[in-house]
Amino acid sequence: MTNFQVAHRDKQEPTATLLVRVIVCLALFVGGLALIGIGSDGADAENLGSALTFVGGIVLISLAFGLPMMGATER
Repeated sequence: MTNFQVAHRDKQEPTATLLVRVIVCLALFVGGLALIGIGSDGADAENLGSALTFVGGIVLISLAFGLPMMGATER
């Protein structure tokens, strides 16, 4: 037998807040994928703007995964 217990949550956030967070993170993720696609376009591969666009896409995807982790604590 294990001694596993789920951390108890004292206060649940309102549903509207959670929905807005999910939509924002999804928009960041999709926007990041779009920027990566635009930045990796073969026509302007030598352009500095393409590299910055590609890196910007990576940053947006990182934010999409990182923002929900803010305020998380280790159990």
